[in-house]
Amino acid sequence: MLVENHGCPYHLMVRIGPHRQDARESPVPKNFVFLLFLSALFASGCSHLRGSGPAEGQLVEDTIRPSAIAGAPQDNNVIYLLLAAEMAGQRGQYEVALDNYLKAAEISRDPKVASRATQIALFVKNNDKAAEAAKFWRDVEPDSTDALRINALLELQAGNVDAATAQLRQLLGKPDVDLENTLVEIVKVLEGRPDAQEGFGVLRQLITDFPNMAELHFALALLASSKDEFQLALRETESALALHPDWNRARLLQAQVMTRLGDSKKARDLIRRSVHADPKNLRLRLIYAQFLAKAGELKAADKEIQYILGKDPANDDARFTLGMTLMELGQQERARQTFLKLTDSSRWQMQSYFYLGLVDAQRGHLEEALEWFDKVTDGPLAFDAQVNSITALINLGQLQKGRARLSAVRVKFPNEALRLYLLEAELLTKNKDYSAAFDLLSEALEQMPGTVELLYTRALVAEQLDRIESLEADLRAVLEKNPDDPNALNALGYTLADRYPDRLTESKKYLDRALELKPDDPAIQDSYGWLQYRLGDFPAAERHLRKAYDVVKDPEIGSHLGEVLWEAGKRKDARKIWRESFRKNPDGEDAKRVRARYPEAFGD
Repeated sequence: MLVENHGCPYHLMVRIGPHRQDARESPVPKNFVFLLFLSALFASGCSHLRGSGPAEGQLVEDTIRPSAIAGAPQDNNVIYLLLAAEMAGQRGQYEVALDNYLKAAEISRDPKVASRATQIALFVKNNDKAAEAAKFWRDVEPDSTDALRINALLELQAGNVDAATAQLRQLLGKPDVDLENTLVEIVKVLEGRPDAQEGFGVLRQLITDFPNMAELHFALALLASSKDEFQLALRETESALALHPDWNRARLLQAQVMTRLGDSKKARDLIRRSVHADPKNLRLRLIYAQFLAKAGELKAADKEIQYILGKDPANDDARFTLGMTLMELGQQERARQTFLKLTDSSRWQMQSYFYLGLVDAQRGHLEEALEWFDKVTDGPLAFDAQVNSITALINLGQLQKGRARLSAVRVKFPNEALRLYLLEAELLTKNKDYSAAFDLLSEALEQMPGTVELLYTRALVAEQLDRIESLEADLRAVLEKNPDDPNALNALGYTLADRYPDRLTESKKYLDRALELKPDDPAIQDSYGWLQYRLGDFPAAERHLRKAYDVVKDPEIGSHLGEVLWEAGKRKDARKIWRESFRKNPDGEDAKRVRARYPEAFGD
């Protein structure tokens, strides 16, 4: 059998819901990454290296004026350069502003100007000039912890490990450094390096130099966790906690690692122990509530959140988690009222609009759901809201409006064009408009030639249109790019077995390889069984088809198994399989095909 929706992340008519998981902003209780857990681990982030920077028209909050340069001579050139930089910044011409700040720093040798030049360079992601400015800043202000930290981070980012390690060693020896958040910044940079061992080596070297620094063990554990080295992460959290037993941040990381290792109960117990040690810490209690929700203990999670809100009624983080927990409990009206209270929250407004749309969709109030989804104008759920609004329109029977909106969304979210083309093609195929789907996918392939997902999907549509030459050409194009794509191997092998009795040897070559790659896949087992039937090996055909049918009671697999049984003389078994397969959809395509071929089996 051909496998549908290969590479397509959406199933349009199945349900309305979030289509992507964002670690910080989509906390669905059964599989979400805990919001406050992450915020506890990465409280400070990497503002210097993430490109955070000035808003339009203002380079930074405390804009330097010419008269504010401490200790610098009031040189006319410096004043001119700073004014020019300010005007360029107000116009959004940050590269021009950067060049002027660099020149002003060189003339004035003022650390504030050098610092500003560094910040702007980081903001515009010009790492070469950032490194130049940061080195100059360190030269003119050698005791500056910030200058040393940014230099070290830039050296790490550039892959200059030895220089970076030397500067980090100097930095960690300073008494005024914010160790915890500085090391979190270091980890964020090391996470982006392609060689995980390189990052581990840097931190291990620093641990050798500072063996009793708990923050270094925590940093290594954090990096190891991000690289899925969970045993190493667990050992290092234990080392950090041995040096700093009451460190809740390290305890939280340890719990996360244990969860990833499959020991959710122990992870939950660790958080509970931390809560008992610090019962007034509402953030910890919320994290514990989220662990409970993830473990399916929703009533206990609800109780914890109600306690938090009793102590802190303005805690919007807890209220949002409560809304998610209530949705999971099926208490839609309570969830709806909870999200309504968050529509004025600057942090949770857009997410609340989104989940209000979900609640109304679940209640069958699609027009109201559509209104809520349309309110989600920005944030991490904006794209999902657009997709769900299209789903709502289609379920309301407004197919053309849905398609028109899909076209508009492709323009608004060009990076999502592939998924949106696949979504629209799925919509058209579900409505059996195969010609329109084929044309749409052909248009998409003109925009994104050679895209495997589009080729595969168009091949499936071509099969419905009986355009077998096009199907074969597209599948061969997929296999040219990915010779071991099991779904393409299966689809081509099945088509050859089903359509061309004289190409069974060729079919077997593809299906042998597909079965080798995915031996337990029911679709491939079905195809292989059908091939054996075409080859005349009824026992082998029945064996493979029964294996597929035992996994999934699919009507197509049932129709194939029934035909093999019928032709093998096992007509009672064949009738039983067909009745079972077609019970839910007696007028489906597979049922019609079998009834037409074997009318005597149904008393027709």
